[in-house]
Amino acid sequence: MSQPDAVAQLEHLVHRFVSNGVPLADVEQIRSDLTDWSSWNQAWQRSGDARMAEAEAADRAGAHQTAAELRLVAALEFHFGKFLFVHDVVALRRGTERAAGAYRRALVRLPWPGRVLDVPYRDRTLPGVFRTPAAGGPAPTVLLVPGLDAAKEELHLLSEVFLRRGMATMVVDGPGQGESEFDLPLTAEWEEVAEAVLDVLRGRHEVDRARVGVVGVSLGGHYAARTAARADGIRAGVSLGGCYSMGESWPHLKHLSRDAFRVRTRSSDMDAASAEADRFTLASAPARGGVPFLVVHGERDRLFDTEQAERMAKHFGPDGELTLEPDGNHVLHNIGYRIRPAAADWLRARLDG
Repeated sequence: MSQPDAVAQLEHLVHRFVSNGVPLADVEQIRSDLTDWSSWNQAWQRSGDARMAEAEAADRAGAHQTAAELRLVAALEFHFGKFLFVHDVVALRRGTERAAGAYRRALVRLPWPGRVLDVPYRDRTLPGVFRTPAAGGPAPTVLLVPGLDAAKEELHLLSEVFLRRGMATMVVDGPGQGESEFDLPLTAEWEEVAEAVLDVLRGRHEVDRARVGVVGVSLGGHYAARTAARADGIRAGVSLGGCYSMGESWPHLKHLSRDAFRVRTRSSDMDAASAEADRFTLASAPARGGVPFLVVHGERDRLFDTEQAERMAKHFGPDGELTLEPDGNHVLHNIGYRIRPAAADWLRARLDG
């Protein structure tokens, strides 16, 4: 298998990088540093190192908020340097550790400070980040779910869309994601993960247990649908660019995404990975009814087609809603400036309703 075209990969994902907090100037510099796929990780790590050095200088000058903002950028760049670099376990693990470390240092100084909140799951713990709005008292709360190659660090700015609307947020690195990927494989039954997270949230005085929703991106949108369909305590949910069936979508996935799925499911080869993908289907998670679920999908999505979105909405019967965006790409990153607020408004109305 020939190596991916690093520049083409960056240009394809530029909306994702920028919408989640990577400065465009850094993306452009990284692009100029790329030679082939082997240079991808190093180019991103160098940029993250530069932001970390600037953060240390800001701390020395007493500009601690600025330092936190720079560390958030560094965390994102360390993450994107390794998110699809699954063929190099050393680089993957180092990038994950550096992203998580930078993010933890940033959390305490950023608006709506985050706290690390680990979730017991089977015989392990899933690292999570819990953030609350400024208003006191129990708040409606949103469980945010990353996708196949995402992690909690990447959902920081998405979290703030909900925080600005008075909702608390919780994001975890689930099995096969972020810090958890070295201990646990991706799981098809994400509603079991959600139940473990909800058990933790029920013990928090900041959480209004009667008003908990779930929002997921990409494969996380599939997970959000399973959670809304099956997990007790979820009042409403949203999928941004998710799929009804990973197996049906398998032929449309690029090699990098297939390889990430193979590695993160612990599949022995691509044939085994394809068979494993067949398990990731909403057909095995019938909706119980009474939980509104919004599916938002871009018609220019190259991974999951609109039929997947239509089937996901129909899965919830009269509780399902579908919004198709003609100009939207995968996860609608290119129009996130209006899609994310609209989704948050929809969810807040259902949690309050």
